[in-house]
Amino acid sequence: MPDAHAREIALARAVIALNEELDLPLVLDAFLGAAAELTAARFAAINVLDPSGESTAFYVHGMPASVHEHIGRPPRPIGVLGEIPHEGTIALEEVAAHPASIGLPEGHPPLDSFLGAGLHVGGRAFGQLYLANKPGGFHPADEQAIQALAAAASVAIDHAQLYDLARQRERWLVATQRITMDLLSDPGAEGAMQRTVNAALELSGAAAAALVLPGVDDAWVMEVTAGDGADRLLGLELPPEGTGMDVIRSGEGLVAAEPPGSHVLEPVMAYGPTLYAPLVAQGHAVGLLMLWRERGATVFDAGDLSLAQRFAGQAALALSLSELSHVKSVSALLEERARLADDLHDFVSQELFATAMQIEAIAEDADASVASRLRGTLDHVKRAQHEVRGVMSSLAGQRSNEPIAERLRRELLLARSSLGFEPSVVAEWPHLDAAVVGDPSLADDLVAVTRELVSNVARHAHADAVRIVLAAHGGRVEVRVEDNGIGPAGATQRHSGTSNLANRALRRNGTFSLIERWPREDRPGCVAVWNVECAEGAGD
Repeated sequence: MPDAHAREIALARAVIALNEELDLPLVLDAFLGAAAELTAARFAAINVLDPSGESTAFYVHGMPASVHEHIGRPPRPIGVLGEIPHEGTIALEEVAAHPASIGLPEGHPPLDSFLGAGLHVGGRAFGQLYLANKPGGFHPADEQAIQALAAAASVAIDHAQLYDLARQRERWLVATQRITMDLLSDPGAEGAMQRTVNAALELSGAAAAALVLPGVDDAWVMEVTAGDGADRLLGLELPPEGTGMDVIRSGEGLVAAEPPGSHVLEPVMAYGPTLYAPLVAQGHAVGLLMLWRERGATVFDAGDLSLAQRFAGQAALALSLSELSHVKSVSALLEERARLADDLHDFVSQELFATAMQIEAIAEDADASVASRLRGTLDHVKRAQHEVRGVMSSLAGQRSNEPIAERLRRELLLARSSLGFEPSVVAEWPHLDAAVVGDPSLADDLVAVTRELVSNVARHAHADAVRIVLAAHGGRVEVRVEDNGIGPAGATQRHSGTSNLANRALRRNGTFSLIERWPREDRPGCVAVWNVECAEGAGD
């Protein structure tokens, strides 16, 4: 046995070697090599345990790689391994002679002398260290040396884990930035959605992943999937009473050892460790990222959930921005069509009309041959008028033929951006559709009034809550906007367009009012109501 001075030197070298590495597997390999050298053991191993005490990884020194691969799974902490104390060490002269011994896996090299100790990192159990097959058996000095080495290894392992976490966060961050750019550069692109799911699958070490998005009739559907069994997951609707919907409603992610809840879709039951991360934007869920590992794989931990939720949050923001960008693009296109139709009417059509009248007047005073030629030219002008009216009708029709529900939903989505928060909306869509049938200009007024009222609140009210009601009944339609801001004075003193709203109402035998919501309060709020007639019988 080496003397005390030589052992101290060997221990110091081992501690230095441990701190030369930051990659966790290399740190553990260095630790095992140092422990074997320090004690003269021929075999050394670390059994890494999860928080529930189950084996998740196994590192070994002194065992041929082929034998290690043949055994396959890490040993469970039972038998003699189950006797390794949480604190201190256990030393045996012969493993097989211990009452707890249950034998070794097929192909495992025989073990005789044995020294086991618990490893702790950051105040929590990390795993078990055990050494074996030292000629002559282990001595108290070996136990002391291993405890000292284990203390140094605890710090090195902690540093390696922090380094690994930092690298993992960097990978998630890079992926998040790439996905955000993808979604913003090509709003609504399915390829960007697929890359989002693929990135989450790879970074989390999952076997399968799904991105759940809202569908029709309040359904939430797995719209994009990846990994093992992706084809079986694609298109599945989440059970209304399932855990996935609970996560969407609460906005709080979760991890579990297996798919949680009593209502689990059959294809999902094949997976093991589970992570659900909601995509939350402006306080409400716009999607759900679902990750699953294979049965028996390492359980997701709080760190995994934290990283996945950050990724999901950024993906939610990118989705919202891309959706808003798309809506703005469509809105801008429709506005441009309307502007072109107005320009054609105000400039081209009117000029053609004036030109036609002048030609007719000149033709009446001209001789027969000139008059005939002028009337031929007049026919060309009238055909041009007809063509221009057709183009004007087509441009205006692109807007007026779009369902009023779609136009107003687009305005409400844009309202989110201008207000900075989500307004509360109550809308009678079927009644509104019926109210504008045969009167496209009423649909235009509804859109313009909603936009103007929301814009007033955003610019002048200093509110943090808005309720928008869109209703149609009794042959009338109504747009009502209520806020908790500084009151109607904030709008009427700034030439905000309220006179335009009143004029629109008067043209339709209607009214427009702007009153305080809570009179005599410091912040009285405001109630704006635009109420007009619609076609007879519509809106009932």
